Amino acid sequence: MFQFVIKWLLYSVGTLYIFIEQFRRYPDEEKDNILGLPIDDRIQEMSRRELCDHMDMYLPRTGFWELNSTTKIRMGAQLLKDSAQVNEKE
Repeated sequence: MFQFVIKWLLYSVGTLYIFIEQFRRYPDEEKDNILGLPIDDRIQEMSRRELCDHMDMYLPRTGFWELNSTTKIRMGAQLLKDSAQVNEKE
């Protein structure tokens, strides 16, 4: 029961955060280049939900939207590591 309450609270706060964040302006954010990585024009214009759906198209299973932020970052780190290893072999 305790885990249900925690999960519900996280979902509620996360939903509120996503709603509020869409109104936030980030004046120093460069949408076309993030930490030296060029970002495709189409990806620059996608919403948070559209980005998650886009990720689902390339992953072995769908469900990226439902993952928590830390899990998404962990997965991104693994994908980056795997990509770097492939580039080293070439």
